[in-house]
Amino acid sequence: MSNRVILNFDDPLLAQIDAEKERTGATRNGTVIRILEKHFTEQQERQRLYDEWFIAEVKRGLHSLETEPLHDHEDVMREIHELLETKRMNHASQVV
Repeated sequence: MSNRVILNFDDPLLAQIDAEKERTGATRNGTVIRILEKHFTEQQERQRLYDEWFIAEVKRGLHSLETEPLHDHEDVMREIHELLETKRMNHASQVV
């Protein structure tokens, strides 16, 4: 097998490659390589930023586990139901 890669580009991308090739005087392969390198560099940067955000969020969550009190599920559900019942009773007494 050869070391060739066959890529199937759509017409707008081919037009972009040809315009870049004309502008820079590079070969089509050189232009494609430059476009792909730019694309992958941008993808890597986006992934790096996402990873940084994700790690910061996990650390924030772990910190909150250590510093903030945990709430029992049943207590939270009871408070929610009491709040909803209070709202329902307040609205039931209003004339519409």
